[in-house]
Amino acid sequence: MNIAVSDWVGFPGLGIEKMNINPIPIPNLFGTGINVHWYGIIIAIAIMVSLTLGMKQSKKFGIKEDDLIDMFLIALPVSIVFARLFFVVFSWDIYKNDLLGIFRVWEGGLAIYGAIIGAILSVFVFSRIKKIDMLNLCDFACVYLPLSQAIGRWGNFVNQELYGSVTNLPWGMTGSRIGLDPVHPTFLYESLLNIIVFLILLRLRKNKKVKGSVLAVYLMLYSLVRFIMEFLRTDEFGTGNIRYNQVFSALVFIGAFIWLIYLTKRAHKAAAEEEEATEPSAYAEVVEKLKAEEAGVSADENAGERIDDPTDEGSQEADVSNGDEEVRIADPNDEAQNADVSDKTVEDAGDTNPDNEP
Repeated sequence: MNIAVSDWVGFPGLGIEKMNINPIPIPNLFGTGINVHWYGIIIAIAIMVSLTLGMKQSKKFGIKEDDLIDMFLIALPVSIVFARLFFVVFSWDIYKNDLLGIFRVWEGGLAIYGAIIGAILSVFVFSRIKKIDMLNLCDFACVYLPLSQAIGRWGNFVNQELYGSVTNLPWGMTGSRIGLDPVHPTFLYESLLNIIVFLILLRLRKNKKVKGSVLAVYLMLYSLVRFIMEFLRTDEFGTGNIRYNQVFSALVFIGAFIWLIYLTKRAHKAAAEEEEATEPSAYAEVVEKLKAEEAGVSADENAGERIDDPTDEGSQEADVSNGDEEVRIADPNDEAQNADVSDKTVEDAGDTNPDNEP
């Protein structure tokens, strides 16, 4: 893509006829011959904003900042490579005679679905190595993907690419590469819709009840956004009336929807099993009650046997004690009884003695 320094864009319906935009703000960096493009700067800003926000929130969700940074350092280059490969494979006619053009990423040509595939594969490998819950990590990190996409789409605006069909709407866009007929600024539509998706995912992540659901919803929502945008876009990323991204969007939406149903059912099943394990069922309560009653009856029977058993040592001791008490009452050697008998004998002797003297 050869973009002239005099490139301009305009929104005539809004009173903006021509606005000069230089896609190369820093040419020949330090005499190295390297040009710094706005496209690269905008992508870098998108990444830094998302990473900064993620680091500030990571502790609240039990994710270490170091792990988050390491994941970004791995997933970022892999995602860019996959995004470029995805685009090149489906646009091979553009690069088959210009193989070096494959490496000119700053000219545009990154397929978002390739980036998503690369990111998921990177997180899968990273989580295995670090022994981190992959779904939990994806639920946290995927929230920032639509934010990065919303910012990154402005790189397409600078490059005047991925615009839509001709429109009479007031915000129709013109440009040196677009032409004088106003077209749909699909970069702007997708940017705004991605911000909405970002806000939805933020709220969903905060109230998440099913692990993996945030990632599934992201895939569904972005696929829906992209499916709609493909009706307006005019770039040649397709064959005939079939647009690759639109077909892929439909497949991803269906797959993510089925996956979300599976995750929800699995979570409900696990919760039910846990509840059954912690709370006894009505049948178990009845069984426990019957066991308790049987144990009580057995205890009563044992107590009755101990009372009626003539060989019981406690009964014998009680009987012996009672017998001793009766013997003690009738014992003629008892001192108290002897005293009474002696007094009575003396009195009787006094009565019968005729010579008794005072």
